[in-house]
Amino acid sequence: MAVPKNAIPSLSECLCRICVEILIEPVTLPCNHTLCNPCFQSTVEKASLCCPFCRRRVSSWTRYHTRRNSLVNMELWELIQKHYPKECKLRVSGQESEEI
Repeated sequence: MAVPKNAIPSLSECLCRICVEILIEPVTLPCNHTLCNPCFQSTVEKASLCCPFCRRRVSSWTRYHTRRNSLVNMELWELIQKHYPKECKLRVSGQESEEI
């Protein structure tokens, strides 16, 4: 997900395309596809090591960023938390948001 620096992303831009929930600790792959960390863990890291959208292999990238603890796109994560704190809190606590 590419959002200009000063732009406020819409809620729909902040949803994971796999679980359709707010992006929690978003992981932006080298192909620029973004998914939430829980979906990344279950679909990419533990399964195919490919992007679930375009099937690009991300095994080397995943190992590199896992070792450096830099998988999460912190800039995007901070932006989402800043603009959608209620939705983030609900998702982290395991509750569903009616607005999404």
